[in-house]
Amino acid sequence: MAGKASREWKVFPIVKSKEEKKRTMIVGLKSDNYSREMLLRFLHKVVNPRDNVLAIHVQEPSDTFDPNTFYIHEDICKAKQVDFLVKVCNGDSYISELGYQVRVNYATILAVGCSLSGIKQSVVNDCLKELPPSCSFLVMDKSGKIVLQRPGTSQQGSIYAPFRHPLSSSSEKSYFHQQRAASQLRKSLTVPSSSTAPSMQQTDITARYNIRKAVQVSDLWAEKVSHGSLILEAKGLVRHFTFQELSLATNNFSPEMVIGVGGHSKVYRANLEDGQAVAVKILKETHFPAEDLLHEVRILSDVKHENIIQIIGYCYSKEMHAIVCNLLIGSLKQNLRQLRWNERMGVAVGVAKALEYLHHSFNPPIIHRDVKSSNILLSGTRQPQLSDFGGAMVSQPSEQISASTKPSKVVGTFGYLAPEYMMYGKVDEKVDVYSYGVVLLELITGQEAIQTNEANHESLVLWARSLLNSGLCERLIDPHLSGDYKREEMEIMISVARLCLVHSSSRRPTMEMRVRDNLLNAKSKEEKFTWRMDSSSSTVITTLPVDDSYHEILPSEAPD
Repeated sequence: MAGKASREWKVFPIVKSKEEKKRTMIVGLKSDNYSREMLLRFLHKVVNPRDNVLAIHVQEPSDTFDPNTFYIHEDICKAKQVDFLVKVCNGDSYISELGYQVRVNYATILAVGCSLSGIKQSVVNDCLKELPPSCSFLVMDKSGKIVLQRPGTSQQGSIYAPFRHPLSSSSEKSYFHQQRAASQLRKSLTVPSSSTAPSMQQTDITARYNIRKAVQVSDLWAEKVSHGSLILEAKGLVRHFTFQELSLATNNFSPEMVIGVGGHSKVYRANLEDGQAVAVKILKETHFPAEDLLHEVRILSDVKHENIIQIIGYCYSKEMHAIVCNLLIGSLKQNLRQLRWNERMGVAVGVAKALEYLHHSFNPPIIHRDVKSSNILLSGTRQPQLSDFGGAMVSQPSEQISASTKPSKVVGTFGYLAPEYMMYGKVDEKVDVYSYGVVLLELITGQEAIQTNEANHESLVLWARSLLNSGLCERLIDPHLSGDYKREEMEIMISVARLCLVHSSSRRPTMEMRVRDNLLNAKSKEEKFTWRMDSSSSTVITTLPVDDSYHEILPSEAPD
């Protein structure tokens, strides 16, 4: 084995913790992405708060290693209060340099990565000879599985506290099996022989370029999902479930455990090993690729509100993509007609609070884009929780919107979509306000947004408008209530629904400005609401405590 050359290294300090260090660990890095993947798993599974991690890379000829691209690792270390340092060293021998770094830094662990096929025994022996018994040699593959862990055998160097850390030898399957397949695909692609016709050569080169480009894009998204999910796990915000864990919790996804089926997902009841009952929403990958799963997980991990679904964890594997949330009794759509009036009023107020929180507690605001009765879940006490954030987006500030800005892709459900969103792709908080108005109509009438029968599909909004414009407000009220409601509260809910359903988005109220306050003050004796017919037209005007400028429900101008 070659001796150690004179050592020069560049030090790149990334994270510095103020807490006292516990252990020093050395991680050997190569230029490939597998080393970065292994380092992410190592930081997540092995490293404890206040540990010191040195990531060592030994330069090689034509090296492409960039020490300034460890932002994800930095975020994980910040979350775990870990000191993290990247060193780029010059040395003749990769193994000798790692052994030297172990001694000068009194490291208790040396970790290196390996492929899924394992590590050569000769490499293991060489590494053990370089390490003192006080340092454990740890080999981890990029999925996080520890394939080997042994103490060093060299008697050179200082004795240091031995490494004792409870690590499980079992682990989940690799998330990114496609990366290995991509590597094999690249190796199998060879330059065509000289006897190949020029046109065939050009076709083959183009095909190989397209395949390589597609594989690289797939790998990039897989890496982003891995990085993002690891940060969330490191911060303790969510738990990652394996396919096997969820299969066990749902009795192998038994049909008896199905509690809901949607166009893009299926929901199972699951009983976790700790006895907790949860809901597992399995997404159809054709509609929800990996980046969409991470997007929804990130948003749900950020929002904390009593009227928004609580995320517990997720599953990202080759078998399925799933989100695990708290278990509720069902949706508003399923239970609408069974709800008493005071329960319907509670649903209206709760959803208004949830939307106000999304629109006004975040900067820029979060737009749900798919507010509807089937996405409003109910607890055992009939308290609402807004769910399904797969289509949610962060609103773009108005000053950043230019004439070249492309309209947003329309997501959502027909019958709940605001006119400006459906026709022009315009998105802001008023899109959710309109959809909320449709939900209020459902609470008032007991009917779904789209009435389906063999003859036609009738819109609840159009039907309600025809009654309101004819002064027949009483006909809106659900007969299943049997008159058991408070007239003042009913008047307020109809008034708020009218405001939310104004055709022009600029004339709709915000959740903070009008909607929530009107509903919360529904029982106030100081507020008086009346229905009356405008003497000059057939438009019903609802008198509100602030003003009545929002009476127009079907204007002639295009939405702004």
